[in-house]
Amino acid sequence: MMMKNLKQFIAAVSCQAGILLFAAVAFAEEEAGHGGEEAMTFMGDWLPRLVNFAIIAGVVVYFMRKPFRDFFANRTAEIAKAMQDSRDTRERAFFALAEVERKVKELEAETARLVTDAQARGEKDKQTLTEEGRKVSQEIQAQVKQGIELEVQKAKAALAAEAALLSLDLAEGRIKEKISNQDHERIVKEYVAKVGGKG
Repeated sequence: MMMKNLKQFIAAVSCQAGILLFAAVAFAEEEAGHGGEEAMTFMGDWLPRLVNFAIIAGVVVYFMRKPFRDFFANRTAEIAKAMQDSRDTRERAFFALAEVERKVKELEAETARLVTDAQARGEKDKQTLTEEGRKVSQEIQAQVKQGIELEVQKAKAALAAEAALLSLDLAEGRIKEKISNQDHERIVKEYVAKVGGKG
């Protein structure tokens, strides 16, 4: 649309320039025809030229006023449209910027929430692992204590058996020392008598 108006404007200006050039050439020929020796008078020389110029200017204005008016009206409309488009683009850019800023804020909030959640989960996992470690430690301690108690009981039993054997050996040794041969024969006779009496 702008190119069309520009072409019309160029055509109008070219037309006016052609008319003015034609008038200037005609004026120059008329001067050359008179030889330039005659004195110029207003009524004889200037008035016809002024009337001729007024007619040509009137014709040019009459025929060119609509293209000029259309050109400037269209140009004004194009400028207004360009300004409106610029305002619309600016508003869209403003809304797009506001949307981007909103999304950035939401992203920052989401990131902060994720960091907080991760910290909370980490703390909870830490507590869970600590509690599980404590339980495992207590179970290991209980197993070790039970094993120690079992080993202590075995050791006590072994010591008791050893002590009993030592006591028997000691008692046998003492008995052997205190019993004489006569006591020994008497005990054997009593035992045989008891065994023989039962039979």
